[in-house]
Amino acid sequence: MDALVRDLLKCVRRRAHANEELTVEDVSKELGFTRQYVSGKFHRITGRLLSDYLKEKRLLKAAKLLKQGDMKITQISRLCGFDSENYFRQQFKLRFGMSPRQFRHDGSFGGHARNRRNERGDDARAAN
Repeated sequence: MDALVRDLLKCVRRRAHANEELTVEDVSKELGFTRQYVSGKFHRITGRLLSDYLKEKRLLKAAKLLKQGDMKITQISRLCGFDSENYFRQQFKLRFGMSPRQFRHDGSFGGHARNRRNERGDDARAAN
């Protein structure tokens, strides 16, 4: 695995654990490279857009928060880095096939093939 991508994955894990921003700009800045360089390198190596990878991580975090407690959906969307609650709801529904409210009450990570693949947060897969 490329050293930059390995450092990027470590940075994303650390920032997610510390509840820090997960944006291409912030991660690139922390790594000391431009967003264009980091994004391009990530895409060439993984075949994925870095912005999509980070959004996926933020949505998985939101799903976990929805299942953990009674935090309001507005709070969860902001905590996970979504400026617009409408955009968060739209992206969440695209990812999980149901609204955040439905997911909180009826959803599970295992019910959808895409969920099972990404639920583990298997960062090594991102680099392949």
